[in-house]
Amino acid sequence: MSDFEMRNVCKSFPGVKALDNANFNADRGDIVALLGENGAGKSTLIKTLCGEYKPDSGEIYFEGKKLNITSTKNAIEQKICAVYQELSLVPELTIAENLFLGFYETNAVRRVNYKDLEKKTIELFKKYDLEPMDPKTKVKTLSLSQKQVLEILKALNRDGDIIIFDEATSALSEKNAKWLMDIIRRLSKEQKVIIFISHRLDEIRSLCNRVIVYRAGTDVADLKMEEADADQLVALMLGREIGGYYPKKERFTQENKVVVSMKDVNCGHSLRNINLDIRAGEILGVGGLAGQGQSELFKCLFGLMPYKGEIKINGEVVKLNSTSKAMEKKIALIPEERGIQGIVLKQSVRENIVLPCLNKVCSGLFLSKSKEAEVVERGMKALSIKAESPETLTGTLSGGNQQKVVLAKEIATEPDIVLMYDITRGVDVGTKKEMFNITKQFAKEGKAILFYSTDTEELVNVCNSIVIMNNGRITGRLDEELISRENIIRVSVGEQAV
Repeated sequence: MSDFEMRNVCKSFPGVKALDNANFNADRGDIVALLGENGAGKSTLIKTLCGEYKPDSGEIYFEGKKLNITSTKNAIEQKICAVYQELSLVPELTIAENLFLGFYETNAVRRVNYKDLEKKTIELFKKYDLEPMDPKTKVKTLSLSQKQVLEILKALNRDGDIIIFDEATSALSEKNAKWLMDIIRRLSKEQKVIIFISHRLDEIRSLCNRVIVYRAGTDVADLKMEEADADQLVALMLGREIGGYYPKKERFTQENKVVVSMKDVNCGHSLRNINLDIRAGEILGVGGLAGQGQSELFKCLFGLMPYKGEIKINGEVVKLNSTSKAMEKKIALIPEERGIQGIVLKQSVRENIVLPCLNKVCSGLFLSKSKEAEVVERGMKALSIKAESPETLTGTLSGGNQQKVVLAKEIATEPDIVLMYDITRGVDVGTKKEMFNITKQFAKEGKAILFYSTDTEELVNVCNSIVIMNNGRITGRLDEELISRENIIRVSVGEQAV
């Protein structure tokens, strides 16, 4: 018997059997990868373990004792904690308040000692080898990468014996991803049970000693890491072989048709003297170390940031001072935080897809049900969205299917310019392949595409050219034969491409 076991766990939702006699086991000190495509049951298993869902049947044991997990707080009290893919931070609270949320220590008159809270926050940063941030800073002012670091610290602060990392590296910079993997190895030496969920097979190979694969709500393989090669794992996840993970690179760039032109564009200290052209049919990548202005560049082009300088769309000078103006100019943005910026989780798939294009599905003053159904059906079919029906609440879908809804929503606007910000973050290999093919199809149709990814392999294999950003500036450009991971890193740190 392993130190930790989940046995024959079942969980159903209306119309969906999310877990079907699912099993998982690990010993103290193990780092076990939990693999599976989106919708395979991984998230449901984790949420069951963490007390968010009550299983229909099945048992959970730790060190021979049967656990009865009644709530998320009860799970934490039983030394089970998780870093979730979707952030659970409260934007209006400070760093210190978020890190200790739900576990504040109070004095005799039930008041929180905020000075003590802030002191403990700084100590927590030091304990895990991080440069401290001001504990009084509100979380809403932080970057996505900084928020992800806080999400990790929040879980580590619970001092669990079973710790789940659900796509915890997906929003991190390379430096912070390396930091996290070092922390996980440290936790393993402290005899914690680590469950590691990631769609980045290179991370799994370097970190985990075992891998358990899920498909259709149950476990289909339990392998030692050295026994599993990448093709075998992908085939197990999908139930079929997958060929050509990245589509064959082709060039559809129309050199004489500049769709977007930026001249001396500045946004405070975030963007400095940006000069950039994007042509029809071009997939232009944006690289560089995280936090160098990439997010601000995308926001600027979608009317979310005030700027100085000149932006032209198809040769016409425009002032992109609002998102409605950007959409009017046929610009679509797939944003970095899908659950906050991309979709409304409490609305249905149908409502989300038609949200940005209501003008296309109306006849006069009234909504045309037939037009709406046509747009929704086209979007769901084009992206193979797995949902019981268009009325399924988007928040109940897997992360990958939520991201597909974001894409379907933007495709429905029929854009000419597509801003793709880390679109494959936290999605499985099969879904990634679909998204790469869609990106290529956009280029073939003559759309101008700006493509950012935290995974440099994606930039190398998807983009025609790549601009590198550093400190809010474009400091280099890689074309054709110069495109490589090594050159992206070289230019990012101020060296010349070779």
